[in-house]
Amino acid sequence: MMSVIRKRIEKNKMIISSIVNTYFLADQNQKLLGHLLDNPELLSRWKDSYAMSGVNSLRFSLYMHVLSEMRAILFDSQKRVASVRNMVECLNDEAFITKLKEWFCDTSNKEIYSCDGTLSGGSIEHIRLESAKLKAKAFDEILDKVKTNFQNLKESEVGIRVNNARNKMISHKEFSSTKETGRKVFDASDFGLVYSDARDIVEQSHDIIFPIYSLFTKSHFDSVYSMKHHELVATEFWSK
Repeated sequence: MMSVIRKRIEKNKMIISSIVNTYFLADQNQKLLGHLLDNPELLSRWKDSYAMSGVNSLRFSLYMHVLSEMRAILFDSQKRVASVRNMVECLNDEAFITKLKEWFCDTSNKEIYSCDGTLSGGSIEHIRLESAKLKAKAFDEILDKVKTNFQNLKESEVGIRVNNARNKMISHKEFSSTKETGRKVFDASDFGLVYSDARDIVEQSHDIIFPIYSLFTKSHFDSVYSMKHHELVATEFWSK
């Protein structure tokens, strides 16, 4: 394979690794946020106290972080930014996809063993060929899944809201002053947003980000375990 193609693959591997790291950070904060939205028993700790203003501020800050980070890794179009949008654009380059698929399906270095060591050279080559066919099928399915899921998310209501969230909150300050209500903490509804967008954008982007990871690493990431751990962290944090 031409070294320039291999370098491009390695660069994209670094990009998707960065996206995955940011995704996990956003998911952890989303799990922390979830307890401030769906746990009346937890919120009752601060009911009718000044501390409730602190809870509202923390809730909105966590929400802003999740939306800001998810918008950046999903939809940012600046060329130097690690974003899914830029990676999907790369995956629309037919010449690059051809080379990426060749690399993904390459089984020339695949070790083939038999119990008694009697496999012939022809048998080993046949096994490698069949393995390459399975990899080619998997590659096409993963690629189609990435493109379809990203397009659907980009055109969905939650995708549009998250993509536009930064513009709506660009002049955000923790408190605003109005003649009608005096000083108040901002709420998601002040920007035409809903708190459930944080959970939805994280969940709906999962089956875009991790399939891309598979395309550039030839491997599967056990994201489910990591995300379960995030929930354990959030649950224990709020139980203290």
